[in-house]
Amino acid sequence: MTIDYRKDIIDLMQATGSDPQSLKQSMIALKIISKIYNQAVLGNPPENKNEVVKIAEKADQAVKNEPEIKTENKLENKTEIETKKENDENTVEKIKPKKTKEELEKEKAKKEEAAKALSPTVLKNKNKYATITPIPKPVVKKIIPVAKPKEKQYEIRRKLLGAEAVDENGHSVQYFNEHLTRIEKLENGDTVTLLDHLNDSGNRPIIKVEHHAKSFAPDEEIIEFGPAVVHRDSFGLYIKQDSNGKKLSQVNPEKAILYLDMNTVSHFNLHENDLISIVWRVSDPSFIRVRWRYAEAEVTIPEKKEKPDKNKETEKHKTKGRHKSLLHQLEKKEKQSSEKQNEDYASRIDFDLDKKRVTVVVGDKSLTSNLAKVIEAHNGVARIIEMKQASNVLRACKESNYVILIQSYIKHSISQILINSPHKSYSIAMATTAGQLAVEKALYRARYKLNVTDNDQIQYPFLVNN
Repeated sequence: MTIDYRKDIIDLMQATGSDPQSLKQSMIALKIISKIYNQAVLGNPPENKNEVVKIAEKADQAVKNEPEIKTENKLENKTEIETKKENDENTVEKIKPKKTKEELEKEKAKKEEAAKALSPTVLKNKNKYATITPIPKPVVKKIIPVAKPKEKQYEIRRKLLGAEAVDENGHSVQYFNEHLTRIEKLENGDTVTLLDHLNDSGNRPIIKVEHHAKSFAPDEEIIEFGPAVVHRDSFGLYIKQDSNGKKLSQVNPEKAILYLDMNTVSHFNLHENDLISIVWRVSDPSFIRVRWRYAEAEVTIPEKKEKPDKNKETEKHKTKGRHKSLLHQLEKKEKQSSEKQNEDYASRIDFDLDKKRVTVVVGDKSLTSNLAKVIEAHNGVARIIEMKQASNVLRACKESNYVILIQSYIKHSISQILINSPHKSYSIAMATTAGQLAVEKALYRARYKLNVTDNDQIQYPFLVNN
């Protein structure tokens, strides 16, 4: 048996008031309806219809026994239901109780008081922004001032190449290469102001440079020689004087001529007639470094003006005659030099080699055949060897007491091996040319273990007659 109780439940809910007694009675009625429904669904209906009728009558009786206050509520609810049924389905409205005049006046007074507290602009835009999301309050961000980068002063110390900034404890803070050193004109003793942070290249930016150069310490004094002109011979690139004609031997006691190694030539891209600057410390004049290669715009060398030849002959027969006379003079000089080679050499410097063995190392023996007479004039045993490879040079000079190098006729690598060998048992000196007097001076320096190269500070004991 299926019971349709939906209409009864709707009527029951609409007749239920908000007081506790009405709610309690409606709960009892719902329990009765649920019991009837459960019995019907579970297939255990009442044994006869009289029981169902009795349960329904009990529910009706409970509803009828509701107090009078609730009866008024039921009548009002019934009125609302009847009104809804009469109206159109899409325009169903609930009947609300009307407010009294006193309540309306109170609400109006409250609105007027609230309106007085608002500004005219807010009142004007009240309806405009009524349905719009309220404008958020502006957020005032605190601006934190950026701290200024810290600056610090350091002292400049000039190096052979470049310069470095040191702190008060003498610790190196930053190195400046030679290019930047010359741009900022940094000299020993200057004060430089640097930022405390590093830039993209990993260096501290320079803020200010104060120039007040001071002298070097005695053991750190640096001498710069240049601009020096680069020359070329069969052994490579070398320098021996600056652009003003001042010789290297006048300022450096260890070097009369400086051959440039291949690493330096490649690094500075050096060529013949280039201008460079070299440096060394006073405490170690043999250790020379190339500091700078000048651009063409940096240094201008005054060109020597050649005097015009007023007696220049333009005729062909006069030119031929002069060439013949020159050839005759050259032949005469060659005969005189060959005759002089056979004569004994007259020594000019007073010293004795005491029968010691002297080895002269050259690149071509045919150009130095008269050097043996210089050694014999000073009571020495001469031995001239031709050496073009550096591999056997130490073995060839092993049993010599003195070794003389002819700079113009020997490779730079050979001379460096002989000079810098830690196991050498000989005394060595270098003559710039193959002239007899230059070799005689080199023999004197080797005999008394003086400088390898000649300089103006050496006092030779020249013989009065010569």
